[in-house]
Amino acid sequence: MLRAATGLLASALLALAAPVGAEAAPLRTVYTISLIGLPVGRAEFRTTIDARRFKVEGTLSSAGLAELVSSTRGTSSVSGRIAGRRLLADRYALAYTSDGKSWSSDLSLRSGSVVSSKVAPPARNPAPADFVPVRRAQLTSVVDPLSGLMIAPEKPADLCRRTLNVYDGWSRIDLPLSPAGTERVRTDGFDGEAVVCTTTVRPVGGYRTSSNGLRFLRGKVIRLWFAPIGDTGVYAPVRVRIPTEVGPLSLAASTFAKP
Repeated sequence: MLRAATGLLASALLALAAPVGAEAAPLRTVYTISLIGLPVGRAEFRTTIDARRFKVEGTLSSAGLAELVSSTRGTSSVSGRIAGRRLLADRYALAYTSDGKSWSSDLSLRSGSVVSSKVAPPARNPAPADFVPVRRAQLTSVVDPLSGLMIAPEKPADLCRRTLNVYDGWSRIDLPLSPAGTERVRTDGFDGEAVVCTTTVRPVGGYRTSSNGLRFLRGKVIRLWFAPIGDTGVYAPVRVRIPTEVGPLSLAASTFAKP
C-alpha cells in the first residue's frame, strides 16, 4: 500500500496546470523532491493546452543521496478535453523502473469514468486474503493522478472544499481537501499568496489491510500549496508536504509554469 498510496499521491501532487483558453504553447514546471530536507529526486512537466484540449508529459528521477540506495526513473502523461471548468482526461499513462523492476499503467477514460485499465505486472491471482479490490462502481467520477489537481474553482475560497477520487490503475483513494489559509510563496514563475489545503489519504480499493504503509498513512495530514496560473483562474500545486515513515517528503517547484 505504501507504493500504491504514497507513489500515487506523489504522482498526483506533481500535476501541472496551464491557462484555460490560452494559445497552445508549452509550459514548464520543475519540482525538487526532498526527504527530511535532503534532495532525493527531480520531476519536470511540460503542458500544452488550448480552449478545447490539454496534454501533460512528465519525467521523474531519483537524485542525490537516493541514487546511492535506489535508482528510479519514470514517465507519465495525460491528455484530454476541456469542458467549462473541468479538465476531463481521455488517456493516462505511467511507466517507471526502480532497482531493475518495472511497473506500468494505461488508462482510458470518458467523462470521469474508467473505460479500460491495463497494468503490468498484472494483479496476483488469486489475490491475497486481505486484499480489498476496486469495484466497478468505484471507477466513476474519478480523476487521474496528473490532471486531478488542475483545479479551476469558482473562487479561490472554494478550491479546498472538494474531495478528489483518484485512480491510477492499481488503487482508488479519496483525498478530501480542507482549507488551511494562505501563505506567501516565491519561486521562478510565481510570487504571491498560495492557497493552502490539507488532506488525508482514504483508501477505497486496491490495497491490503495488513499493509504497514497503510497503517502509517491513516490519519496523517498532508499539506498542499496551490498557486494561481496568471489570471486564468486555474490553480496547481506549487508545494507539497507528505509524511513518510522516515520523515517528511517535500515537493517544491523551483520553476512554476513558465514558457
